Amino acid sequence: MKNPSVAIIITTYNQIELLFKCLDSLKSKTGYKNYKVFIVDDSGKGKIGREISKRYKWVDVSTNKKNMGFSKSNNIGIKKAIKKINPNYFLLLNDDTEIIQKNWLNELVKVGESDEKIGILGCKIVYPDYTLQNIGGYLNKWEIKKELKNRLEVFDVDHVMGAFMFIKKEVIKKIGLLDEIYNPYLLEDTDYCLNAKRAGFRIVSVGNISIIHKKGKSIDSLKSRKSTLIRFKNDILFSFKNLKFPYNLFRAFVYLPLVALFKKKSDEASLNFKNFIFSKDFMINIFLYSLSFFYSIKEIMKNGNKNFKKS
Repeated sequence: MKNPSVAIIITTYNQIELLFKCLDSLKSKTGYKNYKVFIVDDSGKGKIGREISKRYKWVDVSTNKKNMGFSKSNNIGIKKAIKKINPNYFLLLNDDTEIIQKNWLNELVKVGESDEKIGILGCKIVYPDYTLQNIGGYLNKWEIKKELKNRLEVFDVDHVMGAFMFIKKEVIKKIGLLDEIYNPYLLEDTDYCLNAKRAGFRIVSVGNISIIHKKGKSIDSLKSRKSTLIRFKNDILFSFKNLKFPYNLFRAFVYLPLVALFKKKSDEASLNFKNFIFSKDFMINIFLYSLSFFYSIKEIMKNGNKNFKKS
């Protein structure tokens, strides 16, 4: 295929200035021409969607009546893109990213077209100071590991980051959309990549393409009681959906309680005792960890247990 079509799906909640920069960089630094941008305003207010419609006439805008979360909003964007242009590729792109290479989309399409088994592609995601943030990772027994080397080649991984996930149409045809059991956010991207791998697709990271992701370097992922509860709930669901026995039990009943007690000093470092400090909120975290099981069971009962049977 000479110039496969690409739908770029961006969901946004409350970062309009960062979204402006993202769209401006897309327009000015994308050499590839056969793409269409679809914005899903997930703020529940519609103000961002109205502003984007006025300022960026070339963008297709959808507005959610209420905040629906990452999976649902991206699925809305994917469905609309299929209806409007039926693209060959879908790029899930965060609103706080910035394009920095003119050939980025040309290169991704080239790699995607080089092997029909390639289903999902990621790239090198860097902080605003250009230090490495994410370049894909692996599932090792119970641990979700990051690739920590700053690699330049195309290489196979188990998962890529949802901030930049380039999905071939054939993947969506075969395994469907993102699993909405992970709403509002967290681990839906890793879960989707693992589903694609089980379906026979390759997941690759394209190391010579970089984008900026304006995620903060302060990495305490348990920033609030709500985010802590979401983290534990989704991790439990992920463990019993994707990990084999007994690793699912180890992650759910040993690793996660340790997460409640300790926090990492550096998100980019591997798991080791030197990288942990005691959390001052450990009592609250333990309570939220316990509560997360109630919400996990509720989600499983709501969705049925079919999602938790290994293929």
